[in-house]
Amino acid sequence: MEFCDVCFQKARPNLCETYKNTFTKITSIHFSQQNKLDRLLNKLGAAPRMVDRKWTCTLEGPARHEFLDSLWGIGISVHTLDDHLKVLTRLYKPDIRPLGTIEEVEMSGLDSWEEFDPKTRTWREVNVASRGERHFATARLGNVLRCSTIDGTSYYRMNRQDDSVQLVPMERRAAFNIICTIAEPVTVPWKADASGQKVFVNASDLGPVPDEIFSFLRRVGKKERGGQAIVFEVEDLDNVRAALACIKIGLEKSSETVEADPSCTTGGSVAIGIVEKERLDALKGIIKEMGGEVESHEDHMVVLGKRGSVKVSFTSDEKSYNEGSDLRVSVYALEAPPRFSEILLMIKKKLGLLDVPLESSVAQHWPIVNDSDLQYVVQSAISWYGSNPVLACKIISGNDKLGQIKEWNRKIKEGKIRSSLDTITLGKIIKRIEMV
Repeated sequence: MEFCDVCFQKARPNLCETYKNTFTKITSIHFSQQNKLDRLLNKLGAAPRMVDRKWTCTLEGPARHEFLDSLWGIGISVHTLDDHLKVLTRLYKPDIRPLGTIEEVEMSGLDSWEEFDPKTRTWREVNVASRGERHFATARLGNVLRCSTIDGTSYYRMNRQDDSVQLVPMERRAAFNIICTIAEPVTVPWKADASGQKVFVNASDLGPVPDEIFSFLRRVGKKERGGQAIVFEVEDLDNVRAALACIKIGLEKSSETVEADPSCTTGGSVAIGIVEKERLDALKGIIKEMGGEVESHEDHMVVLGKRGSVKVSFTSDEKSYNEGSDLRVSVYALEAPPRFSEILLMIKKKLGLLDVPLESSVAQHWPIVNDSDLQYVVQSAISWYGSNPVLACKIISGNDKLGQIKEWNRKIKEGKIRSSLDTITLGKIIKRIEMV
């Protein structure tokens, strides 16, 4: 709900439609109203549940409309996705701000630099030339540039300040908001499935999209697991059109049809075989370390402990949630160490497992699947080295991670990549491992 701040400037409602048909309580409700709300849900055959420790309920089709119509009668306020779209259309106006002249600007280094192309809504490479120890390139005034390194991506806007041209650093969110004002109108295709009930829009066709707009698309639809498409119900196509029109993107139906993502079944469930094996192995490894037993099945796994068992299944939804002994884990939670730890803590409490130090355990088991994983593993080892050098060595040497880290460290020494991490300490850890 981070993108609803503007919506709630006057007052926060009792309920917010966080995702399509899913309503979350964000402010307290008087007990008499809560009783009426509970009776309403019971009448509609809907059972509330706790999602990320917040009261949540899901209603679809006719039940959703009856639910919303009845809330006014019991004095409960709600902020729906339709309400949110009205705010977006007031904030984003589909006008075009022309760029300035082409000017030369000094760059910070010979990293990978790209400039936004308003016509194609893509990034094009910027040629950086050296003059002694200084580096220069040309770009248009007012345009957005990005610089990519092993540590991530930084954004800048090319502005004239007094008599000089400079690159002003920007946060990604601000950069993408400016991009939508200088981008030219474009039309992208959407495809239907064989039933004609699903709409598929390829996210890569949209180019850079402001976080506020993209968040709305993800709340209305669902991103294919392992794919680039965002999938919507055909009934939501008008709202999707309206949101994209704010940033001058039109939708045109393609003659092609597509098949639904085979990794996802009804309700956003993800089969065990689709979950990245390295991340699943890390989850199982720590559960066993806490004294739990894991039984794997085709579409879920069962974790057993002193207090019984928990059924763990996976979902393509952004949020994880639990209903009694059923725990539905977002596959995205397996990619973020803090969320990963929360899942383990929940399992530990439900089953009475051993109280192992999760911070160090997660760091040891964490796989290196992408650059973000590598940064996390290396930083964890560096942080532990001063107080526990043995643990620091275990963090980067387990699960075949050492080879990848040594190769990354070699490229830093050769000047091929740059890093803000303490590579001197990393070198000490690697040397200590090699001496064993």
